[in-house]
Amino acid sequence: MLKDSPEGVSFGVRVQPRAGRNKILGIHNGCLKLAVAAAPVEGEATRQCLRFLAEIFNVALPFVSLLSGAQSRNKVFRIAGMESADCRRILGKIS
Repeated sequence: MLKDSPEGVSFGVRVQPRAGRNKILGIHNGCLKLAVAAAPVEGEATRQCLRFLAEIFNVALPFVSLLSGAQSRNKVFRIAGMESADCRRILGKIS
């Protein structure tokens, strides 16, 4: 699920748009599953994922980037300057 690189850690995310509120739904096929309130129109759900991930990992928005999946429910994001151990620790506290 988590992949370290010199730029940071990357991981897959499965997005469920049009949810009542933003929340972590757990792990789905090796990816982090997120529900976001935004509709998948004109990239709004992706932008909300970026903001939500920044909030979850307590980093500034520019540290979160979309690597692939702009038009898909299956996306890959990177958190710059973070390692997989840090991500596991943060997600472990939330779930």
